[in-house]
Amino acid sequence: MMGKKDNILFLGASITQGKISVSFVNTLKLTFGSRQYRLINQGIAGFESYNILKKIDKAINTKPDFVILLGGTNDILSALDPELSRLSRKLKKIPHEPSVSNFCQNITEIVKRLKHETNAKIAIASLPVLGENLESKENKLVKEYNSGLKLISETENVSYLPVFEKQESFLNQVIQGKGKDCINPSKMAFKSLAQHYLLFKGLDSISKKNGYILLTDGIHLNSIGSKFVADEIELFIRNSKNNTNS
Repeated sequence: MMGKKDNILFLGASITQGKISVSFVNTLKLTFGSRQYRLINQGIAGFESYNILKKIDKAINTKPDFVILLGGTNDILSALDPELSRLSRKLKKIPHEPSVSNFCQNITEIVKRLKHETNAKIAIASLPVLGENLESKENKLVKEYNSGLKLISETENVSYLPVFEKQESFLNQVIQGKGKDCINPSKMAFKSLAQHYLLFKGLDSISKKNGYILLTDGIHLNSIGSKFVADEIELFIRNSKNNTNS
């Protein structure tokens, strides 16, 4: 008789949802198979950390054994673009301005709720690169947000998955960290969405045409970029299981 499957819950936005980004959740389904794990993807495109927090009851109700939190790229995009920020506050009903401090407050509350109301092992993934120029203002801000995530993981005693750090090392090795910037990200994302779903272009093909190595449109992940996320999650799950069984 088969034993109980462990629930692995994924929280985040479009990178987690995997519709316009190569899905690391689907990669993990192939890696793990269906006998031991049930993968639950609650990534929703456009969500900022506040929106993830407001849906936390739904997350808790899945009774997760593991939680992977990868969210915050939209917080950063709003922080970089005042008009996008204004629209996001209105349409997503977010009561505060985008900032590192507000982001960290939301993530901390998410983690505390999960710790207190589930028995899940929790991992926070660092946010992936925005564009592939590591010296850009976008990636400097990503680093600030990731520093906040790392501090939260240490304070709350949960795992930290160094996705950005692994991508950063790779880009430094391959192109000395001087790749293509994240240019007009919203426009590029909608263009890539149209190419993928209306013209049936593959995400890796779109990535190559746009001149990226890890990304499709400056924000979302191609197969290579997504593998960095999947590899870190797989390592976390397997190590957690080994520690439990030892």
